[in-house]
Amino acid sequence: MKIAINTLSVTPSRGGGKTYLLNLVKYLARIDKRNIYYLFVSPINWFLFKNLVGSNFNLVVLPLVVDNSLLKVLIEQLLLPFYLKRYNIDIMFCPNNIGIFLSLSKLIIVIHDMHYINIPEHLSKIKVSYYKIFLPISVKKSNKVIVPSFVTKNDLCKVVKGSFDKIKVIYEGANTQLDSNLKSNSLEKIKINYPFILFVSTLFKYKNVDKLIKAFAILKKRYRVPQKLVIIGRDPQKEIYHLKNLAINLGVSQYIYFLGRVNDVFLYYKLSDVFVYPSSAEGFGLPLLEAMTCGTPVIASNRTSIPEIVGDAGLIVDPDNIEELAEAIWKVLTDKKLRENLIKKGYERIKQFSWEKTAKETLKVFEEVYYENIT
Repeated sequence: MKIAINTLSVTPSRGGGKTYLLNLVKYLARIDKRNIYYLFVSPINWFLFKNLVGSNFNLVVLPLVVDNSLLKVLIEQLLLPFYLKRYNIDIMFCPNNIGIFLSLSKLIIVIHDMHYINIPEHLSKIKVSYYKIFLPISVKKSNKVIVPSFVTKNDLCKVVKGSFDKIKVIYEGANTQLDSNLKSNSLEKIKINYPFILFVSTLFKYKNVDKLIKAFAILKKRYRVPQKLVIIGRDPQKEIYHLKNLAINLGVSQYIYFLGRVNDVFLYYKLSDVFVYPSSAEGFGLPLLEAMTCGTPVIASNRTSIPEIVGDAGLIVDPDNIEELAEAIWKVLTDKKLRENLIKKGYERIKQFSWEKTAKETLKVFEEVYYENIT
């Protein structure tokens, strides 16, 4: 079987989609020595994959020299079909929501979320229109569709009628092989005065960092908590200016650290008192598992797939209710028994998620699609 993987949506700065594909490729290379893979990469991302692959993996560099959405779409839809024919590809795997429409190969796509349905007010009109048109077409053309949660599957089925049987839920993984040096004496490496509350994710509006800051202000003024607030994540939409002004107006700016992207993120998880994730919409929510893996109690929102992924291993709150969010954080900070229970349940919860399992289930989908209708 010859399997092509479209990686053009991955750049060095991307978040969850990058984490997903790098781990999937890494574990496919470990478990599958039989099939032949062609990774369609670009000059700006090929180095991310070069050390992950085995002898049965080939890197094919396509001419996407800048991270430009329109150029990427043109290359995917007009150029990739010629490469699929040249390499006689059996399975075209597109892990970036949209398929290759002119592909003569069997097609499998991954739809990571349904944000254009769940939170259209937070997306550009062009992006919403793009997904409204091309996502249903991609689903109908695909042989199989992979989604990361049952909530996403249900949302997708409402949009594309009659697609239930071709949609397969495959959970993403938890990184359980963390650096053995994650110890409290590593505090000096991160240069933050202990203790602190943590948020990790891209600073999109729907992540509700502003509401977390408001809840944090309540904790400071009402309970005088000693914790600081550490906010980690890239800021593609320049939200940080609004967030910093909000912190100044609430009188808590001196207690908040905006760190951007960091290399030692698991140190912050490990050393934080609580991880708070008040996002309004997620297809999965990898930071939730990362926090649990590090033994950090989790507070998360009650929206979209988040309760499905957290299970009973975290406190679930309404992200629009600032008082409820503040009280939940206060409980976790002050109730030792609750903290210990959440940490214990977090360790149990992550046993249900692994990248090796993700890779095995994805490979099974490849095989099912390849062998269907073959007698």
